[in-house]
Amino acid sequence: MKISRLLLLWFFVAGTINAQQKATEVIRLFGTNSSVQWNVPIEGKSVSLNWQARPNSLAQEGFRTFVAYHNGNFAGTLSMNKSTLSGEVWHDGHSYFINTENGILKVTTDKEHFACGTCADGQCSQATTPTSQRLPMQLAPANAMTARGAILHEEPLPSDDKKVLYNTNVLRTYRLAMLIDYSFYKKHCYGDINKVKEFMTKVEAGLNEVCGREIGCQFTLVNDPRLIITTKDKEIYNYPVVREVLNRATSDFNNLIGEENYDAGIVFSIYSDNRGLAHLGEITGKLKGGCIANHEFYIILHELGHLLGSAHTFTIGGATASSHTEPDRGNSIMSYINDPNGTYFSLPSIYTIRNRTNLHDAYYSDKARTQLVGLPQDNIPYGEVSTNRAPVIQRSTLKKEYKLPKNTYFQFNIEATDPDGDPLLYMAHQADFNQFGKARFPSNRPTESNHIEFYQPYRENGYNEWKPVPYKFTGKNETGVFTFWLGVCDGKIGAYKDGKPHVALYDVYETKVNIVEGKPFRITNITKSSAGRFKYGKETTIYWDVDKNVFGNDSKVRILFSDDYGKTYKYVLADGLPNNGQATVIFPTQAKGWKNYNLFVEGLFKIEVLNHIAYAVSTDTPGTLDMHSPDITFKNLPEPVITVKKNAIPEKPNVTAESHYCGANKKAEVTFSEEDHTTYLLRKWVAKDKCNYSATAQQFIYYEKEPPTKTLRFVAPLPEDKHVQCRGDIPSKAEVKAEGADNIHIDYEEEFREGDRKSYKLTRSWIAYAEGALPIRHTQQIFLKDTQKPVLSSYPPSMTVKSEADVPVRENLTATDNCDGALQVVSSQSNETKDGKKIVRYVWFVEDSAHNENRYEQVITIDLNAQNPQPQPQPNPQPQPQPQPQPQPQPQPNPSDPSKSPSAALIIYNAVSTTNPENYFKVENADEDRPISLLIFDEMGLKVYENNHYQQNGDYFRGYPNVKGVVGSKRLAGTYFYVVTYYFKGQQQTKKGILYVK
Repeated sequence: MKISRLLLLWFFVAGTINAQQKATEVIRLFGTNSSVQWNVPIEGKSVSLNWQARPNSLAQEGFRTFVAYHNGNFAGTLSMNKSTLSGEVWHDGHSYFINTENGILKVTTDKEHFACGTCADGQCSQATTPTSQRLPMQLAPANAMTARGAILHEEPLPSDDKKVLYNTNVLRTYRLAMLIDYSFYKKHCYGDINKVKEFMTKVEAGLNEVCGREIGCQFTLVNDPRLIITTKDKEIYNYPVVREVLNRATSDFNNLIGEENYDAGIVFSIYSDNRGLAHLGEITGKLKGGCIANHEFYIILHELGHLLGSAHTFTIGGATASSHTEPDRGNSIMSYINDPNGTYFSLPSIYTIRNRTNLHDAYYSDKARTQLVGLPQDNIPYGEVSTNRAPVIQRSTLKKEYKLPKNTYFQFNIEATDPDGDPLLYMAHQADFNQFGKARFPSNRPTESNHIEFYQPYRENGYNEWKPVPYKFTGKNETGVFTFWLGVCDGKIGAYKDGKPHVALYDVYETKVNIVEGKPFRITNITKSSAGRFKYGKETTIYWDVDKNVFGNDSKVRILFSDDYGKTYKYVLADGLPNNGQATVIFPTQAKGWKNYNLFVEGLFKIEVLNHIAYAVSTDTPGTLDMHSPDITFKNLPEPVITVKKNAIPEKPNVTAESHYCGANKKAEVTFSEEDHTTYLLRKWVAKDKCNYSATAQQFIYYEKEPPTKTLRFVAPLPEDKHVQCRGDIPSKAEVKAEGADNIHIDYEEEFREGDRKSYKLTRSWIAYAEGALPIRHTQQIFLKDTQKPVLSSYPPSMTVKSEADVPVRENLTATDNCDGALQVVSSQSNETKDGKKIVRYVWFVEDSAHNENRYEQVITIDLNAQNPQPQPQPNPQPQPQPQPQPQPQPQPNPSDPSKSPSAALIIYNAVSTTNPENYFKVENADEDRPISLLIFDEMGLKVYENNHYQQNGDYFRGYPNVKGVVGSKRLAGTYFYVVTYYFKGQQQTKKGILYVK
């Protein structure tokens, strides 16, 4: 499916920050180091970035590339040679470009904004404004999709909402061709070939950083000077509109360097309508050069994401294809957030990209591309097999559904392990696919923390007033069932580990958050001492609302405290208390004062429901708690919370205390006690002075979880990967068993995906888990593709006869197919004269539903000098072997019927009327015995009509869509685009154009 996606880029207003730093000094700083700390001067301040060397395709020409990290997040790229450098960094939501001018470092910023192509065309409507995106406050659960029929031996296929994020063990490398047109060469590369190569290598480094970490693929540059247009007379696009570039791009790449010499192409030019554009998923198709972008990396990554197969993810962004999994304009790279910090893919995007790889899984095992692994297909990359093993989520700590009262904050704690010891990245993303307006929760970047919260953020409006940030949480009275994917990935280490390929692998757990009517779980009051202040080491009582109908009568809570306004929670105040709405706790004596003043604390109380996801905080906006000066100060207190092995509890320290009162006698007596609980030990120190002032300090010592002592294993035999020809051959789901522990649970997941030309992949996964054991997974892939062509009932032999009277009558053949049974055969006759002899040709053609064709031709030559009819032997067709499908030979061109006028040209009637039955889309003078394929798209590239046997049996496009999912099934109107494939005089041809429906 060839669909274009638009991205409008309002080009920029540039600001310049002159940093009086010589380029040679920076280049010397990097030297031959693989890791460098370099502070980039940005808007009058110095931003500290850690730069790490990365390989590039032009290293042999002296270019070095680096990627930057800031607070653990990917923050920029840099490329340099011996005398010059250029780069791009992202800070506080802006892109900054590093260049040199007269040997001096120069940093510029572009103020650009994403917008939808629909808006650019003046087609934004009231329906796409932010105020119209909210659904009514009551969200009904989405209806399950209807199963697609009982074809798995009476077992229905999974519905469309069952999804499996498939892992591949092959690191694929695509040859990336970057076409630098003359206008881009002059404006952004300053007419300097070195700047062109710096730009290309820094883009390569950035793409490999993200795609190696998240997708499991890499890019290598096509180093071909024909791709760099350095003179005006050779300019390919003269200030074009992007659709013109997109329509030509792949053809232009093919003409410049040859179709066989690249796997993906991106065009860089200066465009008159300032858009980015890309074909969806064509990195596995024939339009692999269809990617248009500007010079900003996150726009390049966005458009390449389309080429890899991901649609948009936003809810508000115009009438373009979107999964609608992110609220408003979204957060991730496939949204329109216009935030360079969003250089990551959400789990729904990774899912769609991985599915395309799964459906097109062939690769060459050698760089020379001679050793094919898998079935032949379009655009096969080089692949390296990885021995990396996937991380596993501890499913026993999670639930399939959580019930929450409305307007209640929630959090996920994802426990996971990696069998190779790789560092992990965690994410929790809403995954309600294709449900417009259902997205409520942001898909934030992957994090090294396994603790992920969802809450209503606030921001200051400039008048010392805090307002809720829209589209980050549900409405106060909103209910509904929301799907979340909890994911863990081992890709942080990159595409290679110790020089060996390392494919990013995932484990994903799906859960539902069911928000129902009820009393919100919220802190309502916290008592203070006299004068409205808190006291260190003294009791305070917390009150909260709890709905027993939601949480039950036996739920428990943990109470925490933060002294840095929620960045960390260093203090546990209580653990395992009844969730009854009230608890008295000790204000932590070790809480740090704001800016080292102990009269103010950036304090935040938090209550977590144990074995649940609900939590509450004492305030939503930043502030400080007013404090009394401490009555008593402790000395030599241990850390307030630690975690140790149960048999390695540290000795209690010698804690002393000093009074702030009682004159000269400052000493306070300290009493120590311990309380042993199932999962922790609570230590308390109570200090009391002679004046009867007292204070309490606490330490929670948590016991480390015991490592798994049991090992799960599946019981053989296990279902194996297989290829089947017909749907009826798909085996029933196997009953998989596991052993190695008690009370083993086995979750089953499956997904059926349609590929190209009637090929399908059925992915089945079994995940076994139990207490005290690591989970294990087994995956089975069933590839459904009919590779056998139909068989004709007979194959009349060609022959030579003496007269026309001896010409046999054309036989009425039938055909049978391994999957479709009996099929209709189309036949035709043509006559010609060659070398003074008349020739009669009978052609029979049959095609099955998987597009396997059988075309047979009988040739009868009339030769007056022939002695007797001379049949010419024909090969007896044999059934094709079952195990592995083989490439199908393409049918040979068939001369057209000479009875038609040689000058009869092909005619396409492209004016369609839904009211006049005489005006329909028609292809005239195409070969009658060959099929016609028709695709029709709307102005946004959405497919509205598809027919691979067009004009057969009176089937014509008369202005009505036939594609499932098109908004509205009523008649169409306006301008559309068609792609029609047909045979003309025996040659297959394709035409594209505009059609009009009125």
